[in-house]
Amino acid sequence: MAVSSQAVLGRFFKLALIVTGIGAIHILTLFMSWYTVVSDTITTTTIQGYAIAESLYMSIAGGIVCGIALILSSTSSNIITAKWLVGATALVGALLAITSPAYTHFIVIPALQAKGYLEIGIFMSYFSAIAMFVPAATIIATPIRVEVAPHVGPPYLGTSAPIVEEAVELTHVIDIPPGAICGICYQELDPETTMMCSNCQTMFHKGCIDIWVNLNGTCPSCKKPVVR
Repeated sequence: MAVSSQAVLGRFFKLALIVTGIGAIHILTLFMSWYTVVSDTITTTTIQGYAIAESLYMSIAGGIVCGIALILSSTSSNIITAKWLVGATALVGALLAITSPAYTHFIVIPALQAKGYLEIGIFMSYFSAIAMFVPAATIIATPIRVEVAPHVGPPYLGTSAPIVEEAVELTHVIDIPPGAICGICYQELDPETTMMCSNCQTMFHKGCIDIWVNLNGTCPSCKKPVVR
């Protein structure tokens, strides 16, 4: 189904808004417990996500980048540019977000060399980061086909050749039907001063048609331009 450019840009904005919202939730998971260290059977130490500087910075950076994607989606006017710019920015934000818990999981925790177990906070961080990929990938995967609709209205000013009307001539006429009158003053015609339009064959006094053509430039009967 064909949709307008405005509708596509609106869809990109909604998807970017979803990514930004999930990014905000991802940052909130930093305040949850990510890992619990068990020193002995009684003593335990809980580590929150924000306590690990690298994970803190990557999560915040991911959220900020997703916010940039939202701004780009609201300011872009070209759907092709918006697709790749917004989609790529959102993906970068999602990558930063998922790197945050992965760094803690596979680098920080093993370096502790202590027994313990993962808490729900790190799983929520993983889940929110992965959820950010879905709308970001949807933006990039959206097929775009730009079609130029044929113009069916009147031609735009300056884009088409001007229409040139066929000009007519005024010729002297001697053979005048009895009772013929001038097409301007409606008085009887004189064979010595009668002119006729080559297009509509209307006859006029020479004085009458000269004054008319000088003022209007056209035949008063058929309205076509007169060549003198």
